[in-house]
Amino acid sequence: MSTSHVVVVAALATAATGCSLLGGGAGDPVRATPPSVAPFASTGTPVGACSAGYEADHERSRGLVSVDARPIGVVAVWLPGMNQRPCRAALTRGNADFARRLATDIRTAPKWPSGAYNCPMDDASGASLYFEQSGTAKAELVDVHLAGCRGIGAPGRSSRELTDRLSHDLASIAPAPWRTGL
Repeated sequence: MSTSHVVVVAALATAATGCSLLGGGAGDPVRATPPSVAPFASTGTPVGACSAGYEADHERSRGLVSVDARPIGVVAVWLPGMNQRPCRAALTRGNADFARRLATDIRTAPKWPSGAYNCPMDDASGASLYFEQSGTAKAELVDVHLAGCRGIGAPGRSSRELTDRLSHDLASIAPAPWRTGL
């Protein structure tokens, strides 16, 4: 097989798996069931830090974090930082217009830069956004990291930068303890 045929076959195989040879394409949205109440948060860690069970993602990336452009609503689960008192998570909701604005903010945010960089202190505060879709109980999940290297992520997806526009839009539904950080 000639070199040009190998390149064409590799490009077709890569495209079929939803990836880009340049690594910048959006992946399929990550689906999850939105909670009806905020998760439990506690100071049960050895050093008394507040935690809501936020877990780091270690899956291999399959495209950029993305959401559908036409959600019918959004559920935001606000996860406390380790020194937040009272130590509790919160849940807020946004209507279709608000959800679409957030979806646009996410879809237009730049890809997280590559290379080495230093980040400020990360207290693990964040928001898990569940973008509700018509005709399904599953929502599209996006995690917004509000401290340290502030970014937008989802399990198995490459991150995007947390933009000032998304921060500003999120502030309108953020509970008071999170609003000051946006």
